[in-house]
Amino acid sequence: MNATSSSSPTALGDALAQAWQSDQLLDAADWSLPDEAAAYAAQAVLATRMDWLAPGRPQVWKVGGSSRDGALGSSPLPPLRTREVRGLRNGGDFSDLTLIGAEAEIALRLSEDVTPEMAAALVPGQAEHLIAAMCVAVEWLGSRWKDGLATDHLLRLADAQTHGALALGPWQAWKAGHDWANQPCELLVGDQPPMGGVGGHGLNDPAWVMAGWLKTATSTGSTVPAGSVVTTGSWRVATKIAQGTTVVARYAGIGEVTVRC
Repeated sequence: MNATSSSSPTALGDALAQAWQSDQLLDAADWSLPDEAAAYAAQAVLATRMDWLAPGRPQVWKVGGSSRDGALGSSPLPPLRTREVRGLRNGGDFSDLTLIGAEAEIALRLSEDVTPEMAAALVPGQAEHLIAAMCVAVEWLGSRWKDGLATDHLLRLADAQTHGALALGPWQAWKAGHDWANQPCELLVGDQPPMGGVGGHGLNDPAWVMAGWLKTATSTGSTVPAGSVVTTGSWRVATKIAQGTTVVARYAGIGEVTVRC
């Protein structure tokens, strides 16, 4: 079919769920969304069909933004594609999945159950008390669209923001007061020169997403369980990564995680 008008978010969410299950790609020419609200509605259908937010089970989310003044992008993620990595032979091999890129990130783990009432009272930048631990992470990029990253941004938003999988390094204590704006970070992709530098996180603090994440995650009236994980946005990005490539995300003084696609 050809999209001559806006598509039903429910129909798109259903189609994306089928694509996630079958590993077949959708043609963006067949679909159209009018705005972000419709994209998030399709995303919610996808998460429901795939059972990503089962009540009482720790959840996995991605949340991030380019600045503190802008809106945060958010998406629930598939728990079965989130793996704790302790080496290439222990969780670090993602070659069973079709992946198109990688991002160096910092992930956070929730210390306690958060109800909608608790979330409503949270203020951006003032929710560090809810962080149980942090880790170095690699978010793998993946797509259910034939055009991958070239697909319209609303369709990519509906598709869990082009998520592929999430690799979590060893958990460690949260660094309260850490100078994240001056944190060295590098992403190493195979034999390519390191993508390095100081800073690079759009919000200059991974914890900044906590309030926005929990408000979104409780917006349907549900409680976010303790142990839930949020990965907090990209510091370095690499795309067009060949299968079999080793990728390392490294944060000086914090740690690193090594994975392979």
